[in-house]
Amino acid sequence: MNDLKDTPVLSDSLLKGKLSFEYPIQQNDLLWVTVGGPNSVDLIGLNSAAGIITQGAAAVSNQGAQVFGYLVESDGTIKLPYVGRLKVEGLTRIQLEDSLAVLFADYTSKPVVNVRFLNYKITVMGEVARPGSITIPNERISILEALGMAGDLTIMGKRETVLVIREINGQRTIGRVNLLSKDLLTSPYYYLRTNDVIYVEPAPAKFFARERLPQFISLAAGSLSLLAIILTISR
Repeated sequence: MNDLKDTPVLSDSLLKGKLSFEYPIQQNDLLWVTVGGPNSVDLIGLNSAAGIITQGAAAVSNQGAQVFGYLVESDGTIKLPYVGRLKVEGLTRIQLEDSLAVLFADYTSKPVVNVRFLNYKITVMGEVARPGSITIPNERISILEALGMAGDLTIMGKRETVLVIREINGQRTIGRVNLLSKDLLTSPYYYLRTNDVIYVEPAPAKFFARERLPQFISLAAGSLSLLAIILTISR
């Protein structure tokens, strides 16, 4: 970010970029929903389809345990105890927590609802030191953090046109970010979303690229030695 200056106060544009990571729930998201409150007896029923289980089609591994999740169906709904089928597509995680707290208030006093994503992972490919998929536990990661977790770009990686492939409700979108510009901080691709794919393109090959310098020196030294032998023989 060569054009970035000190920012003593968070500007509106930076604040907008900072908050943009709270993205809407989509189809095929896997949600973990738990309900807390003062009445533990009521909570048994409300959490009957959540928590730790031993097996199941909607289970994912979490540090060796199997954690049940609610899959957002193709119609954008999940099915919860007591409430039944509920439309969640388009809501943010916080909005869903607030909505469920109101609904569950009919079944227990002062409910506290927690919603988490269980399928938050991103993939980094191309000119990075350690390409692969990364599971994100805290539901928020920037493209700079993701590249850092992948070992940073190699010297041949193009910093100006890093590709981000994103799927939104079954539709793939493609965006590019310039790591050398301050505009990266306000880009909609600065904070990554579930299943985003980052691809770092290779720069055009250069004969004098740094990683090829040892080979060039060896080749040049060998050529000079051969030339010296030829000149010696010709004498």
